[in-house]
Amino acid sequence: MLLTVLGTATPYPQPGNACSGYLVQSGGPLSGDRQSGGPLSGGADAQPRATIWVDAGTGTLAELQRHTRLADLDAIWISHRHADHTADLLVAYYALRFSELAPKRPVRLIGPEGLLDRLAAFLGPNAAALLPEVFDFTPMSGWGETEVGPLALAWGPVQHGVPAFGLTVAENGRRLAYSGDSAPCISLEELAEDADLLLIEAGYAEAPAGSETAEAPAHHTPEDAGRTASQARAARLVLTHIANEVTPAVAVRRASAHFDGPLEAAAPGSVYEI
Repeated sequence: MLLTVLGTATPYPQPGNACSGYLVQSGGPLSGDRQSGGPLSGGADAQPRATIWVDAGTGTLAELQRHTRLADLDAIWISHRHADHTADLLVAYYALRFSELAPKRPVRLIGPEGLLDRLAAFLGPNAAALLPEVFDFTPMSGWGETEVGPLALAWGPVQHGVPAFGLTVAENGRRLAYSGDSAPCISLEELAEDADLLLIEAGYAEAPAGSETAEAPAHHTPEDAGRTASQARAARLVLTHIANEVTPAVAVRRASAHFDGPLEAAAPGSVYEI
């Protein structure tokens, strides 16, 4: 299984870095695959891959097309409805409905309840009826699971102040876990238990000060990410969606105080074999 980083920026895209988005593909590297920054292109013996776009943050559609065709997607999975994880669904709708990228059948879309209503509110009054021609929608409202080709997906609710979900993807006994946006919580630790790679956001530079009027935490700090990975007994930790005030190197150093396994910060174009 391959994980390709399309973007990690929060809460807005930056030059050279889109918002949250990832590509998960079945199988391992093929002859001619590039490990960063370019399209995955197997040779004559290449086999079809199951391909999932995980979170569609601003700018990720362009990056996705470095690695696969939009019309070749098997599924799109969305962790929550915030714009920095969903905005490129809007332009994907235009591409899939009105351009040469139109697929032969609707693309499977798995996301929180109400996601299509949110898209329709932006796209206009006719979109509610037309969206099913583009997206075959599966709503998430609690714990669930499905299969996309050889990839086994499972998800569960996490703590983010809005309906939000973490994800695991498994193939041949290997497992990727992804936090989406989430504060530390038991359900995320359960999802990530014994993951071979845990991709976890670190959107807080510092934890918010506690008070009776403060909102519940909605993100991890780097220290939280290290603790969650340790509690889950993850084999490897990759930090993403890091707060702008914290450099990736500093985030890794802070997380490493609480996690003693392999640890790094995600970068656009990076590819991980799981």
